[in-house]
Amino acid sequence: MFLVSARTRLGYGQSVQAPVYTTNNRELPAPPSRPSISHSQITSTSITFSWNPGRDGFAPIRYYTVQYTEGKNGWQTIQEKINYSGNSYLARNLKPFTSYKFRLQATNDIGASGWSESSEDVRTLPAAPIEPPTDIKVIPITTKSVRVEWTPLFPDSWSGDAQTGGYRIKYRQMADIPTAFSLQQKELRDTLSRDIVLEDLQVDKNYEVLVVAFNAQGESPPSAPITVYVGEAVPTGNPKNIVAEALSSTEIKLSWESPEEEDKNGELLGYKIFYRSDKDPEGSDEIEVVGAATTSYELPYLDMYTKYVITMLCFNPAGDGPKSQPVYVRTREDLPGPVAKLKFSDITMNSLKVIWNEPPRPNGVIQGYLVTYETAQPDENFSKQVKQKVTTPYLLVTSLEEEVTYKFSVRAQTIGYGPEVKANVTTGPQEGSPARPKDLSLTKTVSSVTLHWRNSHSGKGPILGYYIEERKIASFEWQMYSDKWSVLMKTETGEVEEYTVSYQNLLPSTQYEFRLITYNEYGISYPAVANEKIVTPSKRFLEYGYLQQRPFYHQTWFMVTLAAVSIVLIIIVIAALCVKSKTYKYKRIVEDLLSAQEAANKTMEESLNTDETAFSTFEMRQSRRGTMSKRSTLGRRSVVGATAVVNAKSPPRPAPASVTYSDDDTVKGYDENPDDSSELTEKPTDLSSTASEQESESENESHPSEPHSFVNHYANVNDTLRQSWRRQKPVRNYSSYTDSEAEGSAVMSLNGGQIIMNNMAGSRAPLPGFSSFV
Repeated sequence: MFLVSARTRLGYGQSVQAPVYTTNNRELPAPPSRPSISHSQITSTSITFSWNPGRDGFAPIRYYTVQYTEGKNGWQTIQEKINYSGNSYLARNLKPFTSYKFRLQATNDIGASGWSESSEDVRTLPAAPIEPPTDIKVIPITTKSVRVEWTPLFPDSWSGDAQTGGYRIKYRQMADIPTAFSLQQKELRDTLSRDIVLEDLQVDKNYEVLVVAFNAQGESPPSAPITVYVGEAVPTGNPKNIVAEALSSTEIKLSWESPEEEDKNGELLGYKIFYRSDKDPEGSDEIEVVGAATTSYELPYLDMYTKYVITMLCFNPAGDGPKSQPVYVRTREDLPGPVAKLKFSDITMNSLKVIWNEPPRPNGVIQGYLVTYETAQPDENFSKQVKQKVTTPYLLVTSLEEEVTYKFSVRAQTIGYGPEVKANVTTGPQEGSPARPKDLSLTKTVSSVTLHWRNSHSGKGPILGYYIEERKIASFEWQMYSDKWSVLMKTETGEVEEYTVSYQNLLPSTQYEFRLITYNEYGISYPAVANEKIVTPSKRFLEYGYLQQRPFYHQTWFMVTLAAVSIVLIIIVIAALCVKSKTYKYKRIVEDLLSAQEAANKTMEESLNTDETAFSTFEMRQSRRGTMSKRSTLGRRSVVGATAVVNAKSPPRPAPASVTYSDDDTVKGYDENPDDSSELTEKPTDLSSTASEQESESENESHPSEPHSFVNHYANVNDTLRQSWRRQKPVRNYSSYTDSEAEGSAVMSLNGGQIIMNNMAGSRAPLPGFSSFV
C-alpha cells in the first residue's frame, strides 16, 4: 500500500493511498455486478444507480466506465471516469419521461474488463414542457380585439405529461413609465390549440403578448414578447372579382376590384399577390405588393405552359386581411426545350435504334419529333440526308451502310420545333462487343439447313444471342435481288454453337448465303460468313416431299382417322342418351297406367261391395221367348280383363224402390230388338274417344237412355274406371246360349259403359246375383 501526502511549512496534508500488488499472476478484472436502481433515486432529469465491484485480477481497480441507452438508441459512453473507490453514480442531464438502461466496465493496470449486465429499463419522471410555442403572431381584428396565433408543440416536447397540457396567453398594457404590475392571462387546456382572440382591450394602447405551454409539472419557458397597437383593425374583406388571363407563354394579367368600404376597417395601404406553380404544390408562394389604387397587374417571367395558383389580400396599418379564393390560370404554349438523353441501342451492321426522353420543359403539348440523320463524312455513293417524323420517343433505322459513321439530330415539336440535340454513331461493332465467331459451316437436311460455329471471346459481357442474316443470290439474269444482308432471325437464348433454319422461312428454288453475328449488351461482333451456299428445294417438294418427312401425327391420314373416330364416339354417346331418355319416359308411362288400373279396380270393388247390400229382387221381362243372342256394341278401346272382373263377382242387386217399371220401358228397352233378343244397353254421354262416339252415334239415336233406368245406374260407374276400360283390348269371346243347354247361364260384359246380359231362352232361372219375383 502506498500513501502520498503533500507538505507545506505548516505540515503534511491529507494522504492518498493506492494498493500495489507485487505478483506475476496479474490479469484483467472481472466485470462489476449488474447496476441496481432504486425508484426513489429517479427524477425527471437524473438517475442514481449502484453496483458491487468484481474480482480485481490481482491489480488495483483504477476507474469505472459507464454506458447508457436512451429509448431505442444504441449504447453511449459517459466521458466522466468514476473513482475506483466508489460504488454508485448519479447520471445527470437526462430527458424527462424517457427510458434508460446502464452498464459498467472496470479497468485495472492490465486493461478493461468486460461489460456488466445491463440494468433494468427505467423511465425518468414527467416534467414541464421543455420549449415554448413558436411562430407567435398578434393580429388586430377589431379596434378592441386582437387574434393571437402560434404553432403547437410537438408531442415529445410535453415531457411525458401531455394529458394535463395546455397554453397560457399572457398580456399586459405597456406604459410610458415602467411600473410593476401582474400580467393578465387566458388559458386553453388543449395541446392542439393554435389561436385565441383577446377582447375588450383599451383603444389607442400598445400591448405586450407572450405565450407559454404548461402541464401539471409546470410551465415551459415563455415565448418572445410581441408588441401590438390596439385601435386599428385589419381588413375583414378581400379583393373581389379577380380575373386572371394569360398574355403570353411567360405573362399573366390580373384584374380585381377593391373590397367594400365597411370591410376595409380604415384606409388600405395596398394589395399582396401570392402565386405558385402547380409543379411545386408544397413550395412557398412568391409575393408581389402593389399600391391601394392599383386594380390590375401583370405577372412577368413565368414558366411556359405552366398552371399557376393565384390568391390576393388587402392590408392596412393594422395588418393583412383574409386571402381570397384561389384563381387558376395556365400560361400559353411556346417552343419546346431540347430532348434529353439521346442514345443508341441494338446497333447492327446496317441498322440501329435511336432513343431519347421527352424534353424536361415541353412548354406545351408534344405533337411529335423530327429525326434527321446523314453520314458524317460526305460520300457520293450513299451520302444523303433523311428526315423522319415520329410520335414515339424512339425510331428504328434500317438500310444503313456497314461500318459507316452517321450523325443524328432530334427536335421536339409543339407549336413549332424546338432546338435540336445531336449525336454520332457508327454501325457495326462497338467497344466491349464480342469477337467474331469461328468456323461457320452449313449442313443441309430434307427440311432445313443447320448452321454450326465456334464462339470466340465474349467481350465485356456474356453472349446474349445471335443475329442470323441471309442474302439472296441471283441464279438467272431475270432474277433481281438486293445485295444487302437482311436479318433472318434474332435469338435470345444465350450462348449456343448451332442453329437450324427451316425451309419454310425461306423462298423456294432460291440460292442463299448466310452469315452469323454474335451480340452482348455492348454491341455486335464482326460477321462470320459461311463459305457454302445453298439452294432451297422447289415449292412442289416443300408441299409434298417435305410433308412425308413430318411425324405421323402431322400426317393427313392420322388427322382424318382421328376426326372419324371422334364423330363415331359422339354418335354413340348421343344414341345412348336418347335410349336412356326413352326408357325413362316409357317407364313413367307404364307406372302411371298401373297406378291408374289399381286405383280403378279398387274403386269398382268398393262400389260393388257398397251397392250389393241395397239391392232387392229384380225380375226382367222379356218381349219374346226364345234363344237370347248377344249383339256386340263394344268399341275399339275396350278394357282387357273387364269381363273377368264382372264374372269374378256378380253385379250388385238394385233396390226395388230405385227402379221404375213401365210398359214403355219394356218396349224401349227390350222389344225393339229386330233379332228377337233381350238386351240392356246404355251409352254414357261423355265418351272421350271421338271414334267410339262416331261408331255408336246411330245406335244411341235408336236406343235413347232413360235417366232413371236400371242401365243408367250401372252406366254411371266411376269415370276413372271407365277410362281404364277403354284402354284395354275389346273382348271378342262372347258366349251365346240356346234352349238345348241343360242349365241356365248368364254372361255379363262391360264395354264402353254398356252392360250386356244374356240368358237362356225361355228360362225362368234368375240371373246371377238377382232375386226372382213375379
